[in-house]
Amino acid sequence: MAYNTPTMEPRIQYATTEDGVSIAYWTMGKGGTPLLITAPLGFGHIALECQDASLFAWYRHLAESRTIVRFDNRGEGMSQRQIQENTISPHHHAIDMDAVCKSLDFEHVNVLGLTGNCMKAAAFAAQHRQLVDQLIFWVPINGPDFHQAQMGTVVSLASKDWKVFTEAWAQMTMGWSGGQRAGEYASFVRESMTQELFVRFLEVIGEWDITPYLSEIEAQTLVLSGRAGSPESLQLVASGVRNAQLVRLPDSPLVYWEDEHALKVIEEFLGDAPVAAREESKSTLPSGTAETFTILFTDVEGSTALTQRLGDAKARELLREHERMVREALKAHGGSEVKTMGDGFMASFSSATKALHCAIAMQRAFAERNSVRPEPVEGRGEEIRIRVGLNAGEPIAEDDDLFGTAVNLAARICGHAEAGQILAPIVVRELAAGKQFMFADLGETELRGFEDPVRLFELSWRES
Repeated sequence: MAYNTPTMEPRIQYATTEDGVSIAYWTMGKGGTPLLITAPLGFGHIALECQDASLFAWYRHLAESRTIVRFDNRGEGMSQRQIQENTISPHHHAIDMDAVCKSLDFEHVNVLGLTGNCMKAAAFAAQHRQLVDQLIFWVPINGPDFHQAQMGTVVSLASKDWKVFTEAWAQMTMGWSGGQRAGEYASFVRESMTQELFVRFLEVIGEWDITPYLSEIEAQTLVLSGRAGSPESLQLVASGVRNAQLVRLPDSPLVYWEDEHALKVIEEFLGDAPVAAREESKSTLPSGTAETFTILFTDVEGSTALTQRLGDAKARELLREHERMVREALKAHGGSEVKTMGDGFMASFSSATKALHCAIAMQRAFAERNSVRPEPVEGRGEEIRIRVGLNAGEPIAEDDDLFGTAVNLAARICGHAEAGQILAPIVVRELAAGKQFMFADLGETELRGFEDPVRLFELSWRES
């Protein structure tokens, strides 16, 4: 590593994890879905990295069309060095990543995992499925494979002579002809982590198994192979994540920031547009036209009180789960997400039948989720109860949004509903006639902003 200070280093900030550890991070660039970058195998120092010209240029290139975030894991670099030994695990490093995302108020992120830290990236993506859109594994190494392939006398050498070990490690990482660059990297390694912590890291990494996380990952996933990786780990990851895309880079250099081919593949995978998986439920509405739509609104019961009781971070985590479940129902029933309003959604459908089926699916999904929710620890066991209101009409479409009386009435109907209810006016009931939906006539109701009373019907959704 050549320590040539760039013209402007990013500002280092700190986030605090749920178990009280301070995590250092910096951000660069703006726009697009943020890209969270893990450190390579056990080493990270976000201040010293900024002083390496070639590595910093790699970061700047990625930041041209998006926000990138680099952070140091607990115990490393600029993050809190004094930690409990039993918190050196993929799960706890995922907690570090979550703290950074919450500090920056991210609702969606992409993640780049590097070598051994792919295990941490996998844990984070599995535990925060609603948060991670795209996931990249650069030369993934699983704990048992790494342990079997490289341990031998490594732990003994690292314990006895820290300087000799780091120089040997740097030669392996940078290539045996690395010369001065390898020496600079050895110094960087010694600054990144204490000898004691690294020895402990070597002792436990063989127990880190990426396998349980893979089937839980829902993000679009890219797996990059390289000559420094383990074939067993590569096969495990590429086959374990659903629909993972594998790209082989047999001639890739040993250090990731010098791999121009990999950088191009990463850029193409991420793209500059919003993630397709999140956007596929949205449609481009013909501007200025009036077409018949069925409009659906949702709203979470007591979201304000929820935030006051749990705090912003925990409440936001719960609402992310709500957003994921609503989007899944919209996707399954042909709904188009028009917009989200923090604790609710506005969506449109081409038919009343699709909208009603979607509303039923939403209520059943939340009822099932609430019936099997985990123990109420830090808000995770809180129920999520929604109300749903529908209307059909000819709203005005402008800039991918819908306006007009039909939309306003759907919103008012949703606001009048109670948690667990699906309410609709007579026009929706008539459009769905003969489709075997069960409605209860609630009579005429005064709704704010409408001169005439509105006759409302409650749609039955409970299977009993």
